[in-house]
Amino acid sequence: MCFHPKQRKLCIRWLVPLVIVLSVSGFAADAPAAEPQKAVLALYGSRPDLPSNVIVDEIIRSTLERELGPRLDFYAEFLDTVRWPEGETQIAAHDFLRRRYAKRKLSVIIAVARPAINFMRIYGDELFPGVPVVAYGDSDALRDWEPGRPITGTLAKVDLSKTVELILRLQPGTREILVISGASDSDRWRQSEVRRQLDRLEKKVKLTYVDAASAQDVVRTAARVPDGTVILFLSMYVDSARNKLLSHEVLARIAKEARVPVYNQTATNVGLGIVGGVVVDPEILGLETAQIALCLLRGEGLQNLPIQESKSTVPMVDWRQLRRWGLDEKRLPAGTVVRFREASVWESYRWSMIGGVVLILAETLLIFGLVWQRARAKRAETQLRESEKRFRLVANTAPVMIWTAGTDRSCSYVNKTWLDFTGRSLEAELGDGWTEGVHPDDSNCCLQAYTEAFNRKESFEVQYRLRRKDGEYRWVLDDGVPRFNPDGTFVGYIGSCIDITERKLAEESLTTIGRRLIEAHEAERTRIGRELHDDINQRLALLAIALDRWSQDTSTNEVTELVCHTRARITEIAQDVQGLSHRLHSSKLDYLGLAAAARSFCRELSEKTKVEIVFGDAGIPHTLSKEVSLCLFRVLQEGLQNAVKHSGVRSFTVDLQGTEESIDLTVADTGNGFEEQEAFTRHGLGLISMRERLQLVNGELLVKSKPGAGTTLRARVPLKTDVYRAMAGRGTP
Repeated sequence: MCFHPKQRKLCIRWLVPLVIVLSVSGFAADAPAAEPQKAVLALYGSRPDLPSNVIVDEIIRSTLERELGPRLDFYAEFLDTVRWPEGETQIAAHDFLRRRYAKRKLSVIIAVARPAINFMRIYGDELFPGVPVVAYGDSDALRDWEPGRPITGTLAKVDLSKTVELILRLQPGTREILVISGASDSDRWRQSEVRRQLDRLEKKVKLTYVDAASAQDVVRTAARVPDGTVILFLSMYVDSARNKLLSHEVLARIAKEARVPVYNQTATNVGLGIVGGVVVDPEILGLETAQIALCLLRGEGLQNLPIQESKSTVPMVDWRQLRRWGLDEKRLPAGTVVRFREASVWESYRWSMIGGVVLILAETLLIFGLVWQRARAKRAETQLRESEKRFRLVANTAPVMIWTAGTDRSCSYVNKTWLDFTGRSLEAELGDGWTEGVHPDDSNCCLQAYTEAFNRKESFEVQYRLRRKDGEYRWVLDDGVPRFNPDGTFVGYIGSCIDITERKLAEESLTTIGRRLIEAHEAERTRIGRELHDDINQRLALLAIALDRWSQDTSTNEVTELVCHTRARITEIAQDVQGLSHRLHSSKLDYLGLAAAARSFCRELSEKTKVEIVFGDAGIPHTLSKEVSLCLFRVLQEGLQNAVKHSGVRSFTVDLQGTEESIDLTVADTGNGFEEQEAFTRHGLGLISMRERLQLVNGELLVKSKPGAGTTLRARVPLKTDVYRAMAGRGTP
């Protein structure tokens, strides 16, 4: 069966939301709802493909979904009482609906048109006890409903006499109105209602009723009616030959073949070739029905919602048919809805014309702007070339190596000093070519610092070895700075390199000298410690023994007392000498390792100074080098003695932790503290000597202190060191 394009569009608009709802219903069922769903059943009295049903279903469904969202569970069922007898259809629908909704609790039922309302009148209490019913239809839809039985809804008053008055107003010369209807029960009932409504108008115009004819005969009759006649089509679902028909299709055929204007009382038929009529707009009626259903779903009682008279009855005409039949639009009553009006050229293309004029003006301004911008760009390009020329002239005479790079990180320029240093051509250095001259051991670190700085668009400073034209690798210090346009856009980097090989050698020489001085210092401390321990301390011990014997041989009490006192002093001196010997050189450090020596030192210092020292260690390897062990032990001695002396508190914490990467020593107190900025300027040589010791083993010293908030001294010695140091950002190499 063929569908009118508009009907097909309406069907699609109705089916798409239904398919979507059905496709996601499985997922929605699994998701927990914030509130219980409201189940709504829309029961239609005719087949689903009728244009009015498509429109009404879309309006009701979309209105409820807009208000309830996922809380809505919407169902639609259709009774095809046109093609099957109403009683037979009701029995079949009764069994179907009873099985389908036996376990589904409905919140509201919307009965659309008289057959659906009659079904609810007969079977509603049995199938859906207690479920409120909302009626949709014309004013006669409830004529069989029992008075006092609960129901609500909105009903449209259909009065064909209003359509006849519209006909006579538009066509005052009309002598006869040919009223056409079909042979179904619904068609005959509608004709009887029209006869009743038009009785009073038979004095104004002749009314001829045609109902005992086939659809083809009706179309042929419409094609032969004389002038002065108007056709008023009611409906035709079954013709005299008992053919099942779609009423709007029959109307479209009649309107196409008719010699005179055709009118009808249904809004969905305006556009099928008829002039129009006083119609019921299903969109307005459907919206009113949905609003009443929402009131019930929100908890309002059925008794508070009486039957309402719809405001959906309006005069409506097709502007194209007015032009086709030469009807004067000025004769239309006020409030008439005129559809399909063809706008004038200005009305149709007003905004296009305005847009065209605006576009022409804009394009004109754009052209002037582009010309001005082009001239400005040329001037800027000329200035840029001149600026670049001056820059290269200055750069080529600079005593340092200068380079630039674009946003792609590729080298875009190196000056003559660079080329003289490497002995390569400019083309060989551009792009990534310059990396070929970097020492293989330094390449990864150099490129990593370079890439990280580019990503952050920050200044960087990196040291690496670069091959000179004679093949020797020289240490260079490379400084890079990001470049930005006035508008803040990133355009690349500019940098400079200087040869720091001599400085590196000098630093290494100073480091070597410092190491040798400290080694000599430690050797001398070791020698003095051993001398004190092995010679002086032994001689004091022998002297104490001799005094002890002498005290036993002396009979005078005064002499004995003097000898005992002298022996005690000598023993005390011997203990001090032994302690000094251990501080100068700890034998435990050589034989037991760093952790044991540090623990022993903390215990001895605690006993001597009467303070509490909490010591902890973990992960210190036994194979730690002598240089690292001695360095950290001396830092512990200096740091802890300074803390005991200056902090003003009697409790300290020492933590010695080892990992695969480093050894960390922490000395902390909660005492007086000091300003960190003055830590290396106003506190003697202690902190300076600790830092210098740590630098010899590539370690670092961190001091964190504030007046009144205590001091934390942290020494860190890496167990794996690199042959270079690279810094992203400004720092000291």
